[in-house]
Amino acid sequence: MSPPCDGNSHKCDLEASLCPTSSPDNPEFKDFKKSWDNLADKSSFKTLNIDNRQLKQQRDIVINFIRDRLSSSDDTAADCLSRDDYRECAELMLILLGEVPPRGMHWLKPGAYHHARWMSTVLYSAKMFAFGEQLKYSKTKMENLRRVCMFNAMFYVNAWLSTVSAADAPSNDLQLWHDLSNYSKTDPGVAGAALTALNRHLWYLTEEIVPFALFSNLVSEPEKRQIACQLLKVRQAEPLENGIPVFPQLNTSTKLIHLVGKKSLLLFNLLNIESGWLSVPPAQWKTVDDFQQADTFVRHVKVVNDLSERAMKLITDFASTITKDEEQRQFLLQTVEAHRRRVPDFTKETLKTV
Repeated sequence: MSPPCDGNSHKCDLEASLCPTSSPDNPEFKDFKKSWDNLADKSSFKTLNIDNRQLKQQRDIVINFIRDRLSSSDDTAADCLSRDDYRECAELMLILLGEVPPRGMHWLKPGAYHHARWMSTVLYSAKMFAFGEQLKYSKTKMENLRRVCMFNAMFYVNAWLSTVSAADAPSNDLQLWHDLSNYSKTDPGVAGAALTALNRHLWYLTEEIVPFALFSNLVSEPEKRQIACQLLKVRQAEPLENGIPVFPQLNTSTKLIHLVGKKSLLLFNLLNIESGWLSVPPAQWKTVDDFQQADTFVRHVKVVNDLSERAMKLITDFASTITKDEEQRQFLLQTVEAHRRRVPDFTKETLKTV
């Protein structure tokens, strides 16, 4: 499963408005990295100026969310900031929004800029905007960077750092869709590109996955009650049909309850649990064994695609280093796959069988 907007979609949309290139490495990022040590004053930088009242409200929401994640010690915060560049990304967004991160104000030297790592786009665009005036960037380039950084700081990074929870995914994705729909009034170009990408990744808003919202702390009890009542209604409908999940058609009035259908019973069928607990108040659900079983399942669903991005970068470097012959490369990959099946881990028990 993938997060609301995956890294590759985001990367392509940014390239369209910032620095299009077919190269595996972004040349503009490469040039900026070379210029980093020559910056005269890293204490003087540009931040995002936000005048719109609604955007100011969104700014406050983002700041509180990021501060909570950076300061918290619980497992959820640790998961969403599992890598140093994720933490740097969160801190950079606070800086762009005119805030000082909990660890203080500091700038890390730019690192990797390969396209396989979508995070480089967020990190580099933030630093390029902050120091673009010192580097004498043109007004057009600074405006493009501002638009990219505004989208990242106000919407994208917040959404990405929320993707660790499968239970929260339906609510988060629908809220992001509505936020971007509203943002299209401010910047139709960027918001439109983001909505196009998001509409390709509505997995958590399909009938099959929407019931995950029943286990989310972001969804109010009245809304959970509505979803539960709708599920009880579809339980009386025709038998469940198998098939490929169908993305919903969203509009400005869409709520989670509108996305429930007879395929929403899939969770109950797969786990072989009863749905009787849906008829009692949500406050009592945690006392029901079937609810607890479903809750445990949903909260252990993995939703972040960071491992696939790491694998993409690794195989790109590995395959091009060993051989450039396509036939030999395929033989090589088959050999690696066979070895991984034979040696899936490095425990003593496994190594004794080699």
